[in-house]
Amino acid sequence: MDSNKVNILLVDDRPENLLALEAILDHLDYNLVKANSGAAALRCLLSGEEFAVIILDVRMAEMDGFETAGLMRGRDKTRSTPVIFLTAFEWDHDRVLQGYSLGAVDYLFQPPVPEILRGKVAVLAELFKKSRDLRRQTAELTAMKEELESFCYSVSHDLRSPLHHIGSFVRAFQQDCASTLDAAGRTYLTRISQCAKKMSTLIDDLLSFSRMARAELQHDCVNMGDLAKETLEELAQETRGRHIDWRIEPLPQVVGDRAMLRQLWANLFSNAAKFTQHCQQAVVEVRCQETPAAEFQFSVQDNGVGFDMKHVDKLFGVFQRLHAAEFEGSGIGLANVRRIVHRHGGRTWAESRTSEGATFYFTLPMCGSERLPNRIPRPYGSDLLVKPDKAG
Repeated sequence: MDSNKVNILLVDDRPENLLALEAILDHLDYNLVKANSGAAALRCLLSGEEFAVIILDVRMAEMDGFETAGLMRGRDKTRSTPVIFLTAFEWDHDRVLQGYSLGAVDYLFQPPVPEILRGKVAVLAELFKKSRDLRRQTAELTAMKEELESFCYSVSHDLRSPLHHIGSFVRAFQQDCASTLDAAGRTYLTRISQCAKKMSTLIDDLLSFSRMARAELQHDCVNMGDLAKETLEELAQETRGRHIDWRIEPLPQVVGDRAMLRQLWANLFSNAAKFTQHCQQAVVEVRCQETPAAEFQFSVQDNGVGFDMKHVDKLFGVFQRLHAAEFEGSGIGLANVRRIVHRHGGRTWAESRTSEGATFYFTLPMCGSERLPNRIPRPYGSDLLVKPDKAG
């Protein structure tokens, strides 16, 4: 068969009817496959070929059209293949409903009107071609993405060793030869060391980002409130000397990968801490609410520098930094947030105004009967204040 053509299966136990259908549907874009019984039609389907539409006579000996269609629906590959039933019976409401329940997209009487049959088949063939092209493009994009992820991981991993050697040689040179250098030389060495450290951090972040796509997703019951608390305790060293007013509402349990969700909170909390560092009184509020779509909507709101919403499309991209000159960072943290949330079946977005703080949102599916807990304050740590919601 010509792989560029659309396959159409014609099923009728009368040779003259098959010839009539072949004459009506004779078209350069179609491969017409004929079967003279229900059993023959099933053998055609088992051959592995995909069919855009099956034109099936209802009244056949041994195995009628309804029985044949029922067996087709039992196979995953042909469950959604559209069927046009042809019948010589008079209109019977119950039989018509039976046909539609078996996947019929239409019900025509014998002999079919050529123009009507051609029109219906043309529409279904065009839909099939678009669906086939989309599947091919999706497969190609998936393969390209996996290849790019593998390349990114390999390159990042291979860069670590020479970078480590550069850092080691710079430190050795500083210890053994610093006295022979002038001020400018010592400055150059310091800058080389700083750049090596920055590149090492970037590579580590890039490897972490790649691992998020490659790692197998675990499905544990995770208490997001406890996990947020643990993450903040780990962040305490990074924010030592600052007073950040963390206001965290009680959070629900979700089903997900605990390690990935911990990384999610770490990235969001580090982001909030970084962009509030110039605030006299930094405030970060974490909330959650249920949505009509049976999901939890989490939000992390800060009163930091914010960003211009015209750049919001860049926010979750890899290496995208909206405040590159003012704040350090690799531009991978929020990209990691989006990847983790997407792997859990959720969504991410953000809202902000320049100099008025920012709010980052993400959703996660609700797990079974889980609902939001009662809003009871859960304080912990002298420098990590958890306040109850005002509504109590």
